Amino acid sequence: MITPDQLSDNELLEKIENCSLEPESFTHETMLRLAWILIQKHGLDVAIVKNNIIKERYFKTALKSDKFNKTLSRAYVEILYYFMKKTNSNNFDKLLREFPRLRFDFQKLVKTHYGYNILKEHRTEEPKDFKPLLFSF
Repeated sequence: MITPDQLSDNELLEKIENCSLEPESFTHETMLRLAWILIQKHGLDVAIVKNNIIKERYFKTALKSDKFNKTLSRAYVEILYYFMKKTNSNNFDKLLREFPRLRFDFQKLVKTHYGYNILKEHRTEEPKDFKPLLFSF
């Protein structure tokens, strides 16, 4: 089995878009990389929309799951974008090394971003109001 690390950005995007990526390869890091690819190609606003569409289809088709969380999907893009603006690196792996919280403490970043636990509050609906990122360094 080919892992996401062995795929180019375009190959990974294509496999997720056509739902041919193995479900066990659709990890947190893969979802971060998907957000990275979309931001690089389209900018923040379009990346948010495309990320939701692609992930919702993948959840339904490849994962056979109705557990897609639109708000969390948006958070992946917004939070990653925030950290992309904080680095001089144009490399996904270097970004994760520079900001290990993206890889290892993402749930806390999401809670900080929204001010509450969206995993319990939202699934398909948007949060009532978006607040600015609340991170401190």
